[in-house]
Amino acid sequence: MEQPSPCPYRYVYKGRTFCAIAIRDRRYTTSEVVPGACASCKARPMLEEVGCAHLNLGVEVDQYGGSHEVNIFYASCEKLVERIASPEHCGEDRCPHWEPVSENEIEKLREKAMEDLRHREAMQAD
Repeated sequence: MEQPSPCPYRYVYKGRTFCAIAIRDRRYTTSEVVPGACASCKARPMLEEVGCAHLNLGVEVDQYGGSHEVNIFYASCEKLVERIASPEHCGEDRCPHWEPVSENEIEKLREKAMEDLRHREAMQAD
């Protein structure tokens, strides 16, 4: 059985796996992910279904001990500047503003997330 490819928003730093679209606004949220967290996340299926450059995604990964869960999922359209409750009107043949996702943009997002992680780590070391 062939393994599915990893989520394009995941990246690895010092042997740990992180999510580039994780939102860290609360005490128990983290950007670190484990396979169970990714399994419950709606970001990857939505990215695959919509595949639009204007799709902006965010997730809250809650950390309870060693368990990580994606409990809250956000999706918005950067072009229309509105929240997406359902992607029924999003996609190549469904929206006049649709543009294909750029792998380079996703890579930049991962690099920025890793840079932010390194900065937080350096600030904690001081």
